[in-house]
Amino acid sequence: MTRYEDGSPYAYSPGTVPYGVEAVNIGWLEKDSEFPRGEAPAEFVQSLALLCRDDSRNAMRGLFPCPLPHQQDPGYPVSIVVGTQEVVLGNAEVRVVDQNGRWLVAPNLVHHYVTAHSYLPPAEFVEAVTARRSAPKS
Repeated sequence: MTRYEDGSPYAYSPGTVPYGVEAVNIGWLEKDSEFPRGEAPAEFVQSLALLCRDDSRNAMRGLFPCPLPHQQDPGYPVSIVVGTQEVVLGNAEVRVVDQNGRWLVAPNLVHHYVTAHSYLPPAEFVEAVTARRSAPKS
């Protein structure tokens, strides 16, 4: 996976975003990258888990492992349990819309980054995920 700065123009798979829609990167972390840290609100973490389970987009054939250092091996592939369902991370994106209509696109590994590495995404991403404003399916 490639590192993209939060808020930079979305570039991972631009052909999957409709023409005329502004889309930006959120949470594309890479080994040795600096990123904001903090405790994410519980409601956001729960909403993000549901988004990863119910509305992951732009699925890829391969799986990306977490590139960040761990004190304990997270296993491969990285996964979470949402309700009673295991959700594999590292193979798709989550896409939400901020209050201005801009798409915020993150790898679904963002859930792991938030919960295991204390990554604190930008406030507009936290707000959009918590409000459950998924981007329209194209």
